[in-house]
Amino acid sequence: PHRCYRTMTAPIFISWSIVFIVLTSSTTVTGYTILGGIDEDKKDDAESDNSFVTQKLRHLHKQVELRIQTHEPSGRVSMAGTIWEASPLLADYITNPACPLEAFQRMRIHEDDSNARVQPQPATVVELGSGVGLASLAAAFLGCRVFATDGSPSSIRVMAENFDQYASDIPIPPRALRLDWGDMDEAESLIQSELCCLPDVIMASDVVYSYSAREELSQTIRRLCPLGHSSGRIVIAHRWRTDPAD
Repeated sequence: PHRCYRTMTAPIFISWSIVFIVLTSSTTVTGYTILGGIDEDKKDDAESDNSFVTQKLRHLHKQVELRIQTHEPSGRVSMAGTIWEASPLLADYITNPACPLEAFQRMRIHEDDSNARVQPQPATVVELGSGVGLASLAAAFLGCRVFATDGSPSSIRVMAENFDQYASDIPIPPRALRLDWGDMDEAESLIQSELCCLPDVIMASDVVYSYSAREELSQTIRRLCPLGHSSGRIVIAHRWRTDPAD
């Protein structure tokens, strides 16, 4: 009752399958608490920014505490260093036992499964615009091989700290990596040097709010999930904040 999953699976490009998770203006996301107030006039350096959030991963029966970054080192309010509404929804969706994506389903090993000792081949997941890494951490708890990317160096540092905090609880600790949308050299380097394959899933949340960045985002997605990659899946969670026609 507290979440609205309006999902659509469609072949946007040949052999692509895209899932849209849309939050409407009436949707509320629960289980998210900020620890420590955010002072909009605060101009501290990011190194001394010690705000945290707690987030429930209800399907995994876990609660995580993540560091966020309210301000960039320049003193500007950080857009990438916080958790926007669609990120908890994305984490909730991919960890839901009812999630239809095979890449996540095959990572589930149930305690009552007689074949539980047989480990599946880890699904390779790339998150774009990861921010502080909540959804990537959720995928890593499932046992996926996760590459969390962002264009903000400070967000990459915060992500790495959050991942390190839970490294002992994760089968394959996620990687925090720099990736600028539209930079085909960086995308190619990610595939060749880090992934060594095309990803099973590309996921993102609250990344299409800026019209000017949509073409660069599209270019990066097309490189990571090119025509002919029939098993590739794309999951995008988004809250409409303007007219959907925009």
